[in-house]
Amino acid sequence: MRRFIVALAVVSFLVLAGLSTMGRSTTAQEATPASPLAGCPTTTEDENATIARRWHEEAINHHDLTVLDEILAPDASHDSATFSTNPGPWAVLSALLTGFPDVRHTVEAVITQGDIVVIRYTAVGTHAGEFQGYAPTGKPVTWTGINIYRLECGRIAEVWSELDGLGRIAQLTGTATGVTPAAGTPTP
Repeated sequence: MRRFIVALAVVSFLVLAGLSTMGRSTTAQEATPASPLAGCPTTTEDENATIARRWHEEAINHHDLTVLDEILAPDASHDSATFSTNPGPWAVLSALLTGFPDVRHTVEAVITQGDIVVIRYTAVGTHAGEFQGYAPTGKPVTWTGINIYRLECGRIAEVWSELDGLGRIAQLTGTATGVTPAAGTPTP
């Protein structure tokens, strides 16, 4: 099972990375990793993992979004599978903490490769606030997810979040698929 999860995370990252170059040719300079920027701190894989864990342990579990000022690059991007647009890390985490004010992430696995950190987690929270158009239900919800972080100069430059959003919605709505039937639609 662990090998499957690791493979899934790696494949997800490779697909996401490949999407950024689709439709255009890659130059030799783009294919070669950039040299560290002048004055840019070099971080080890362990340091990168510690920085990425702060996303879960401090920003989410301690509800301290000010930590994002320390761990995010100024122009950090966040591609979240459950948002139709990419509003950025602050907006994504603010929406999460509003909808699930008691949310807790348990880090299940951390994988590092150079400047890439993959974290698999389990989240538990009570739907006590509006979240993505759903009024508070008061229901306890559990979901799993994988975040992939790319670090640059000791800060998170990019985040890709893949999680069981459909399972989360299904728990909120009480439907097997997470999709509420349209008004007037007969249900089996």
